[in-house]
Amino acid sequence: MTPLEKFLNERDPRDSAALVERLYQFLPAPIARLAEKRLVRRHMRSIASRISFRRNDDSGWTVRHGTQAVAQSRPLGHLVGRIDRPVTIVATGPSAKDHDWEELRDGGRFVIAVAGAPTFLKSVGVRPDLLVVSDSRFARYGIEHIRNAAGVPMVTVLRAASFLATESRNELVSRPFSLIEQINSWYGLPKLPHEALLALNGKSDSPFHFANTRDPHYRTGWSAAPELGYFSGCTVAFVALQIAVRLGARDIEIVGMDLSGAGRVYDDGEHAVRNTLMYHYEPVILPSFEMMAQVLKGSEIKVRNLSPVCALPRSLFS
Repeated sequence: MTPLEKFLNERDPRDSAALVERLYQFLPAPIARLAEKRLVRRHMRSIASRISFRRNDDSGWTVRHGTQAVAQSRPLGHLVGRIDRPVTIVATGPSAKDHDWEELRDGGRFVIAVAGAPTFLKSVGVRPDLLVVSDSRFARYGIEHIRNAAGVPMVTVLRAASFLATESRNELVSRPFSLIEQINSWYGLPKLPHEALLALNGKSDSPFHFANTRDPHYRTGWSAAPELGYFSGCTVAFVALQIAVRLGARDIEIVGMDLSGAGRVYDDGEHAVRNTLMYHYEPVILPSFEMMAQVLKGSEIKVRNLSPVCALPRSLFS
């Protein structure tokens, strides 16, 4: 076990579930929620009320509502096994409409749907093999897209899982799922000073590759071990890419990663999640993909971006 793994597995030993339940038992709900955030959540205040997570011995998680266990996650490496097929990551840019979907219906490629892509894939008769949701807003306002991938294994973040456990529990318990955390926003652990994080990473075979730009939110970079922490890259396709490589994918294509702000391939309806990709392109998205290209250069891993309108330089891809 590396020092980083040891740090992540030694979570705060105090179990707050019983304390939180007492707050709700003796205080009005609004006051109890305020106390829960201030006294218990620390930097994880955005977790849904009365939901807590306990790290299991196998590195999975127990999701609890109050003191009751409602779901068990699987370690990332045990979710779908090792990927031994070519991979297609399906994002939701409008250019996805022009892709030839016939080749994905025969199961020859492992299909990873991100965010709202299951809705579009359903319309073209393709069932994904894996769903990746890193934007917790989808657990509320995009729940219909998640339902369009019923039973499909899912990788998501703790905040999203907390909303699902509260508001759409069946979408959590009816499928195998894994939980991942953004680097230096680990549940139940204090944020590390940047120098301490760099030192811990260096002593642990450097699974995290930090971009030259200083990003206090650790969105920019590349993770070779997303089960320990991921870089968001401000686009879920980038999160899915880190996961695919970690699970063994060597031939990867990305469809619909337009990064254009021109809308999505599906109809958002009245609960549209605002598209902010263009705001993050220069400071986060571009340097993250540059780091990806640097880390994967010279390896057997080939990544192709099939979007004809994406602003990312072609030189970053195979």
